[in-house]
Amino acid sequence: MATLVEKIAQHDGQVPYLEVRLDYLSEPAVPALPTRQGTEFIATCRPKREGGRYGGSEKDRLDLLGRAAHCGFTWLDLEHDVREVPDVPSATRIIRSYHCFDGFCPNLSARFQSLAQTGGDAVKMAVSVTRTRELGVLLEWMESLSSAIPFVVLGMGDWGQPSRFLGGFLGNLWTYVAETEDSSVAPGQFTLQQAQEWYRLSSWDRPPDIYGVLGNPVRHSLSPLIHNTLFRHYKLDKIYLPLALDQVDPWFGYVDQSRLSFQGFSVTLPFKTDVLEFVETKKSPVGALNTLVKRESNWEGLNTDYHGFLYPLKSNFSLRDKRAVVLGNGGVAHTVVKALQDEGVEVTIVGRNPKKVALFAKQYNCRQALFSDLPICADLCVNTTPVGQYPEVDESPLREDQLEFELVYDLIYRPRRTRLLELAGRKGLRTISGMEMFVEQAALQFVAWTGNDPDRNMIEEIIFEAIGSEE
Repeated sequence: MATLVEKIAQHDGQVPYLEVRLDYLSEPAVPALPTRQGTEFIATCRPKREGGRYGGSEKDRLDLLGRAAHCGFTWLDLEHDVREVPDVPSATRIIRSYHCFDGFCPNLSARFQSLAQTGGDAVKMAVSVTRTRELGVLLEWMESLSSAIPFVVLGMGDWGQPSRFLGGFLGNLWTYVAETEDSSVAPGQFTLQQAQEWYRLSSWDRPPDIYGVLGNPVRHSLSPLIHNTLFRHYKLDKIYLPLALDQVDPWFGYVDQSRLSFQGFSVTLPFKTDVLEFVETKKSPVGALNTLVKRESNWEGLNTDYHGFLYPLKSNFSLRDKRAVVLGNGGVAHTVVKALQDEGVEVTIVGRNPKKVALFAKQYNCRQALFSDLPICADLCVNTTPVGQYPEVDESPLREDQLEFELVYDLIYRPRRTRLLELAGRKGLRTISGMEMFVEQAALQFVAWTGNDPDRNMIEEIIFEAIGSEE
């Protein structure tokens, strides 16, 4: 209880609403609230039947919530099946909540109307979202809701997380955020710091232009931090969101009919080729896209990876009459090989699966090898595999005795100096970090979306501040 009271004092006046989960206390009781005004307090004591931790009697639980109302809590969260509302002051407001943990709610409208008829002041629905198709259905339905009934509607889970961001632009009274990454009480919650500093969720007077990264996974992407910081720096009414999808088709099905202003997307694995069918024009030297831009009512596809990869390489190294070994045959390897071949470089693609390597080599008419064939003498080595990426920072796709090159270019940017680059530096080889490509391709995306050419040093500083502790 002492810790809870301390946390309440810390956040009072810093957020518009603060939910206190009484069921998380080892001995449920009502904490004393600060006397000053500024934050409205929500009392929740979730029973086990609704996914909470309270295991006592229903009478004791409702008595506890009643005491909370008399001790200054503005809101009480009462579940959909609570028949008798506790005796509370007339100013107390009631949330009627429903949680669907077993799967997507089959009849959203009927459930919403049932909750609304219980007589509360607001309706809260939290439903499990297990795939993007369900997310699209949920968001489209939210757009149909009338503002006559105050509501909070959320999709739970990683696939439902976009609803937690977008809900505020679709009529939600609030969204629920975690105090820290380690204190989340619901799947898909992001943190208070992210809500306030990254996404500025409480500062929008009207829905901004919306951008985001489409991929799976996107949980650790730094793109939201980078682009939101740049938007704020250039005073642009835009927001950039992490959008974890399992399919892109239902997402664009929603986006194309939404009243919200979706204006651009970054595209990462595994959707760089899937999005081709949704663009009307394509400006990419390769058959993959990493950037989408809304041009009037149509989508234009770009690939900033191509130029982002070449820029730091050509700035540091002459590619004339050079030979390159490219490690990996995944999505970004296609961009790397095409870019190198366009510069006249002789490429050998290296992988672990003989069939996949052979198929890749045939597509680009290049040499092929397996990791077991290394070392291979070449001028340049480019790593496109995820080996050595945070948090597996002690791993390397190659041993030191396999590094027979002039320059090693690791496309991993997290950490900035990977184990592979450490080994190369130990042998006196020149190195390029994936950070340089990441910064350049992000800058080119920002140019495509806004027309502003951002300071690359500023982008590096944003990233370093976020991941400096991992170096």
